Amino acid sequence: MVSLSAAGEIELEMIMNFSIRRVLIRRVMIRRATIKNFLALLSLVTGLTCTTWSHANAAVGDTATEASVTILSSNLANGAAVGEWGLSALVQVDGQCILFDAGRYPDTVIRNAEVLNVDLSCVTDVVLSHFHFDHTTGLIPIIENLREINPDAIRRVHVAAGFFAPRRVVSQSAIAANQMIDERSRIEAMGVEFLVHEQATEIFPAVWVSGPVERLHPETNYGTALEVSLDGEWVRDHLPESQALVIRTDQGPIVLLGCGHSGVVNALSQIQEQIQDEAIHALMGGLHLFAASDETLNWTAENLKEIGVQNLMAGHCTGIEPLMRLRAGLSLNRRTAVVGAVGSRFVLGEGIFPTAIAM
Repeated sequence: MVSLSAAGEIELEMIMNFSIRRVLIRRVMIRRATIKNFLALLSLVTGLTCTTWSHANAAVGDTATEASVTILSSNLANGAAVGEWGLSALVQVDGQCILFDAGRYPDTVIRNAEVLNVDLSCVTDVVLSHFHFDHTTGLIPIIENLREINPDAIRRVHVAAGFFAPRRVVSQSAIAANQMIDERSRIEAMGVEFLVHEQATEIFPAVWVSGPVERLHPETNYGTALEVSLDGEWVRDHLPESQALVIRTDQGPIVLLGCGHSGVVNALSQIQEQIQDEAIHALMGGLHLFAASDETLNWTAENLKEIGVQNLMAGHCTGIEPLMRLRAGLSLNRRTAVVGAVGSRFVLGEGIFPTAIAM
């Protein structure tokens, strides 16, 4: 069992009240990709009609033929690249260029892109996983830099509902703590539109943002220093806007998380429910497990294995030891589970290409 906070007690109640469908699936350890076969067999044995148990909300539509992810900001780097406590990645899907998060320092992403010979001038859209400064500070300098090369670069920024919610420091309630409220007008003055998503949305063919993630499992992957104002009430900041970027492919979804503040199991469960009902082909980004207990790591590994994670390239707030624990728990190896260091790449149909420091 995972230890519960006060918020976790509410989440646990939600789990208990959740449909028997998901409980049954968890108990028998059936991957979602095989649920239809299981239900068909069940209906033959029992004579029951089970159509209401299917994933009726899972999206049906485009899948990518070409996709790659290149890490531009993370904790580890080698050569002339620089590491930082931050995250950013270039996502390329069938000719579209998307920047996922923007790093902590103003020049990190730009410098690392130059070192890696990565052209960012094609980027039209940015997806921000959440408001924290280590994922957003680089945005304005990146826009300024790319506009010198391509005046049409970065015209849209995708965030989830709650991104611009007021924050304050718990111990000093007079101190505002969401820098993106002030930055918004400055960014919009540069001709950039913020698109605030309240649910899973396809932003390009085969490319989705998850929108806010429902907290069905008691994962508390966030701190205690801040409060957020929601519906006029100050509550512990659980990062309600924490969202994922998802690429639908014929091999299963490719998922990027910024910090996984919603909980990686929560995020992947919702993605399979709403976007693509298949085993997770690749999971990348930050999972916020660097300080997780052995109990939490074991629980996470067990659930990720059940969900069906096939490739893992996690960095930033994941932690190296937790990544190794997940590698073992998921029965992955040095080719399919590596540290997501700066310069590491994932290519659809080819797999992970780690940098030397991540091997």
